[in-house]
Amino acid sequence: MTTFKEKLDQELGEAPRFTKSLQEDILRQVRQTKKTRRWSYPLIIIGAIVMFLLIIEIGPLGQIEQTQHASIVQLAQQQSIKKYTIIYNSDEEIFKAGRPGWVIGQRVMEQSSEKVLLQQLLQQATVTQMNERTFFRLQRDVWVEFEKGQVMKLKMFINDEDIGIVDYDNNSFYKVENKDLAKAYLDLILNDDAKFGMSGLIVMLVIFLAIQMLGDKLMRKMFNIPKEYVNSHHRRAVWAIKILNTMMLMVIIIKGWILFTVIIGGYLVVSLFSSNFIDYYYGREEKRHYLSISSAIVGLLSLILFLFYIS
Repeated sequence: MTTFKEKLDQELGEAPRFTKSLQEDILRQVRQTKKTRRWSYPLIIIGAIVMFLLIIEIGPLGQIEQTQHASIVQLAQQQSIKKYTIIYNSDEEIFKAGRPGWVIGQRVMEQSSEKVLLQQLLQQATVTQMNERTFFRLQRDVWVEFEKGQVMKLKMFINDEDIGIVDYDNNSFYKVENKDLAKAYLDLILNDDAKFGMSGLIVMLVIFLAIQMLGDKLMRKMFNIPKEYVNSHHRRAVWAIKILNTMMLMVIIIKGWILFTVIIGGYLVVSLFSSNFIDYYYGREEKRHYLSISSAIVGLLSLILFLFYIS
């Protein structure tokens, strides 16, 4: 061993190969690199959330099924209706109805009597002035698919005597002056309309928060997870994600896209994944990501119950 060390000292020399100033410079660069790399993944998550916000702001939903078609009367006379969906919407700037499963809370009309009634309405529609639609009682968005795949988007204004219909794609307004058809369709809407009970939604929200708090407390007790943050970086990352998720939810609500399943699903995926990743990145030794996983499970179950409640 001694002979080997002597030979090694002869080759490399016993004196340090780096000066003290060079060693300090290398150590400083390593610390800066670690600090930069420590923030790289949270920045990626924040960038992904910002991109998601931009996609929402651009409005990809408004670019779907915007092709013009023949008049609603011509389509109703030439083809039978395959199915249609209907949903309450008082906002004329946003069209909310769509394919089954696309919008939360809409009614899917597939029975033959429902389709025949709508087809009769469309066949008897006549073009009229746009300003006449202000005298109607109910407003509904109607998404209609015909047997050959043509799709139209209609805003219907309904009262006891007649029905007004706005064709979104062709920007034209129709009126059906048939009391019997208007009364029959009004009864159908009132009897089969999706009703959102605010009291029921508040109860579900309270139950969701209670279950989430109970699950959080149980996970912390089972795995001995402290409530304090790991360090200042962890605290800043968590608050940055919370602020961005809140901003994203506010944009969704302001834009009126809270009922679109693709938007809600995307929001849940981004928010839950970002929270889970931050907890795992900073506190995997303390199993902090178990809290995010349990919250994700509770959120998924709550969404399923919500969909079941409104269906």
